[in-house]
Amino acid sequence: MAEGILMDEPKAVTTDEVPRVKLWHIARTFLGIGLASFSLAALGEAKNWMTKKRRWFSDEEYLQGLGLAQLMPGAPTVNLSSYLGFRLRGLPGAAVATVCFLIPCFLLMLLLSHLYFKYGDMPVVSGLFRGLGALVVGLVFNTIINLWRSGVKTIFNWLMAIIGFAMVFWFEMGIIKILALTGGASLIMVFLNHRFPAMNRWTGSWSGLLRKGTQLSGNPGSAAFKPQAGQSNSQQSQPGRIRRLWQSKSRQAAATAGTEYISACSQVLLPLHWRKITMLVVWLSLILAANLLLIRFRPELLQMGGRFLRIGALVFGSGYAMLPFIQQTVVNQFHWLTDQQFAVALALSLITPGPVTIIGAFIGYKVAGVVGALAGMVNMYFPAWAMTAIAASPYPNAGQVSPVTQVIGGIVAAFIGTLVIVLIKLARGTLVDIPAISMAVAAFGIQRFTKIDTVWIVLGGALVSLAVFR
Repeated sequence: MAEGILMDEPKAVTTDEVPRVKLWHIARTFLGIGLASFSLAALGEAKNWMTKKRRWFSDEEYLQGLGLAQLMPGAPTVNLSSYLGFRLRGLPGAAVATVCFLIPCFLLMLLLSHLYFKYGDMPVVSGLFRGLGALVVGLVFNTIINLWRSGVKTIFNWLMAIIGFAMVFWFEMGIIKILALTGGASLIMVFLNHRFPAMNRWTGSWSGLLRKGTQLSGNPGSAAFKPQAGQSNSQQSQPGRIRRLWQSKSRQAAATAGTEYISACSQVLLPLHWRKITMLVVWLSLILAANLLLIRFRPELLQMGGRFLRIGALVFGSGYAMLPFIQQTVVNQFHWLTDQQFAVALALSLITPGPVTIIGAFIGYKVAGVVGALAGMVNMYFPAWAMTAIAASPYPNAGQVSPVTQVIGGIVAAFIGTLVIVLIKLARGTLVDIPAISMAVAAFGIQRFTKIDTVWIVLGGALVSLAVFR
């Protein structure tokens, strides 16, 4: 009956006719997303569920959430789950969405970790993972190229990427120093661009630097694009600025389309009052305190949890950007894994759904069994999850501030530069003979020049490894 009314009178839709999304609906939906998503493919899978199957978000609402997820540190897929859940049901919704998204990959990684550490010494199993380690080198190389092309487009970003590599590879600096130096340099560049417009050539392309008098600014996602015909200066400086509040935009889109579709997100009031935001921070602080209290009873858990918390809170530029610092901690500092075991962990994270940083569960299992795996996953994702939940309220109405995105763009470029270190260390420990080198080259070529999904490349490589590495 209600459906008939909506079809006959689409303009009479009211907020009362859009029911509040239940937590168990959020749980079921994000469990499905988690099962069907591999690495960044989760972003597309989530969009399909949120905007088409469930209609909880409009396309614009979803894309704005995706923008915030990429601006925050940590894994974008986890940040997006936190944001979407929070916009639907507050902090409980953020918790349910993120936990259900991570459950499939966590359980599968737990099973694979157990099998590896229990049967890894068998010749067949050791040969299998030796081949997978070599294959991962090729996949990581292709990933670095893709990230470099999307995040290191300007002259200044190239400089930041080289500096980021040098700070870790030669000077062995920690995350805080890298963040402070690259963030400070990016902030200075933003000021210089504003004060001296000629400096824009340094934040543009190489051809823009060579052509005198040409001012280009071409870092999409972090700086202003080259102005198009009819584009004003204000549009150039803030290409992604939100023009209206989400609720009015969603209603307007629904009315224009002549349908009954009004997103559930647009009906949820944002908790912008300072008291509500304060309570949110208090709750998140209590969760963090409980986590620290639980892991402090075992020194190895406290060591691992503390490092993972820092990495998750301070590393920008996707989950892959976190890998150099995870590797530095678990291989070089505490010697929990060898370089070869780290390569195996990375291979397993690629054949399981969810983010690549589920590698934290593998590391935690090696350190302290099932409890360690759980602690590794929680501490890896909690910082960015909490920061996304806090930013979810003011973000829709605040718009995207161009100087902020420019500074983050410089920081991201520096972290992308550090990824080269992962490649060097993985190659040094795994590419020790012709068959291993051939596996790496083949994996790179297939992923680079074909449309075969990564999971099939890894599974096919596993079969080849069983035949070659005995």
